[in-house]
Amino acid sequence: MNFLEVMNEFVEKQLIKIGFSFIFCNVCGSIRKIKIKTNNLREDATCKKCSSNSRKRHLAEEILELVNKQNKTSYNSLRKIKKDSGLKIYNVESNGALHHYLKHINNYVCSEYFGPYETYGNEQNGILNVDLMNIPLDDNTFDLIVSTEVFEHIPDPYKAFSEVHRILNKGSHVFTVPYYEDKENDEVRAFLDDNNEIVHLMKQEYHGDPIRSDEGILVYTVFAKEMQKKLKAMGFEVKVSKKRSIIEGILGDNNIVFTTTKL
Repeated sequence: MNFLEVMNEFVEKQLIKIGFSFIFCNVCGSIRKIKIKTNNLREDATCKKCSSNSRKRHLAEEILELVNKQNKTSYNSLRKIKKDSGLKIYNVESNGALHHYLKHINNYVCSEYFGPYETYGNEQNGILNVDLMNIPLDDNTFDLIVSTEVFEHIPDPYKAFSEVHRILNKGSHVFTVPYYEDKENDEVRAFLDDNNEIVHLMKQEYHGDPIRSDEGILVYTVFAKEMQKKLKAMGFEVKVSKKRSIIEGILGDNNIVFTTTKL
């Protein structure tokens, strides 16, 4: 651990004790207080205005880098992106801070997965129902696709990654997933058998989900280096961004964002 990492860890420990800090939030575009309630800083450090956490601010930074590069602009927050940016953006979620500050952009599409009891491609309360393993959208359509903590909940995540490749128009998918930096092989915790029944290989793990608030959503896969190899084989260029910044409110030692660009 170098000097900067030691200092970051020390300051973060003090912030946990204090319970707050002040940052410039690159999601809502304002100087705001962030609340710190737990030691899980990747999922904490919540902006008082937009409720973005460390993970989402890191993701927003990668989104802004792509948008600014393509448009030759210098936006410093998602809120600042002009509605006529010329980008076709697909967010696989329809809630949360990222959605709230991207939805004003022209050609923005969002979706949820409401389950097999709905017809894929139909809307529920104005929101498109999409199974990411079979996306009902045209080939070569989007410049940017955004997802955060989604693909671990998909029974066949690589089928979904392949669908992302198909609908990208030489654009990029910016995403986060649970990831083991020190492991070679993905941890497959569950899968669907030929009868479409869930087979559990490990103790069941569920994450919170705004659509399924009562029961949460099952984790099928925790990813590792295998994911990068498979994505490259699909025809993606893979960029891995690991960041820790007190000033920007990207806290914790496990903030990793992946950007895969269609070649």
